[in-house]
Amino acid sequence: MMEFPATRQSALQRLDEFLEEAPHYAARRNHVLPGHPQVSRLSAAIRHRLITEAEVVEAALQKYPFRVVEKFLQEVLWRGYWKGWLERRPWVWDGYGASDAAMDPEVAAACCEVAAGRSPSGIMNHFARELLATGYLHNHARMWWASYWIHHCGLPWELGARHFFRHLLDADPASNTLGWRWVAGEQTRGKTYLATAQNIRKFCAPELLEQAGGVGLDEHVVARDGLADDPTVDDLNGLPELPNEAEEPDPQRRIALILHDEDLCLETSQAAPLRPAVVLQFVPEPEPPPSEPRAQWLGQARADAARRAAAHFGCEVRVCRTPEAMTGACVAEGVGSVFLMEPFVGPLRDQLREWPADLLTRGISLGRLRRRWDSVLLPHASRGFFPFWNKVGRMLAKSGAEGLS
Repeated sequence: MMEFPATRQSALQRLDEFLEEAPHYAARRNHVLPGHPQVSRLSAAIRHRLITEAEVVEAALQKYPFRVVEKFLQEVLWRGYWKGWLERRPWVWDGYGASDAAMDPEVAAACCEVAAGRSPSGIMNHFARELLATGYLHNHARMWWASYWIHHCGLPWELGARHFFRHLLDADPASNTLGWRWVAGEQTRGKTYLATAQNIRKFCAPELLEQAGGVGLDEHVVARDGLADDPTVDDLNGLPELPNEAEEPDPQRRIALILHDEDLCLETSQAAPLRPAVVLQFVPEPEPPPSEPRAQWLGQARADAARRAAAHFGCEVRVCRTPEAMTGACVAEGVGSVFLMEPFVGPLRDQLREWPADLLTRGISLGRLRRRWDSVLLPHASRGFFPFWNKVGRMLAKSGAEGLS
């Protein structure tokens, strides 16, 4: 049975268990096996920072030399790379969110058939059903399935990305959106990804293929041309500098601290020294709602984060569904200052876009914080991953995660 840790304690335990396999990760990671024993299954916990990238990297480097676990560390750092890339190009997220690809009813109906696992490909149907049932797909299977959706079925990548975002436990605006763009040929000029029967047979377990009824791909399909057109460095948005430490608030002003899904471990964050009067847990109701597996996982993770925050900060943790509810709670508590870990480009930041102005009209200040790991990492994600890794990898090899966090 697959397990995807939804509490900090269980994630740390899973990390400790997986590190025994980490030296073999490079050789085994691309193979899609029943139960996925060769990968960490920590992606959801890391994405929501029940545990942090820094903790994972440091744990690996304390146990092994850099060269032994370099491939594993690269995979952990891909998430940060994608976030940094999108932070400099927020219009990519805005354009994807505004897409009207679902307006054609025939396209929408075809999407529903493939998403439900009713396509001509047995193995793609298997992956479709696995995603619906568990909220997870191996990374290689994600690439195959996205390629099948785009190049074999001729469906819009935006709708496939939305389907993944609704169902994946580790749904991440940057990794999900940019990964789908890469498969479609929209991300990197001259690069696209076409799933082939030969590659699937090489890396997919024979028992899975037999159970699924075979591959069932049309070998004459050709990848569609992409339209990637990356701007020059001079055209990119700069990254705003945010504090890595919370300034000591005025002792005469009561403060509130915001807990949200992008950082569910405030006690290890830059907000840890604060002494809030209340912690407000922002739990918006997204449209469309997440799948049942994802909703259940998030419910457990949020409850765990709230328990830990209440214990660490010694105050009530109050759930708020809207920015207006958070403003009302701040006013009711007589709060003068609010602190939050700055969200990345994506729906959470979109939902909070107008909130600072609302606070300001009430005379309440907002302090944005960023983990030092992100402040060091994100600026290097201006181009491709491997130039990024050449810089960041050298820092890790020299001084471990401490050099970044």
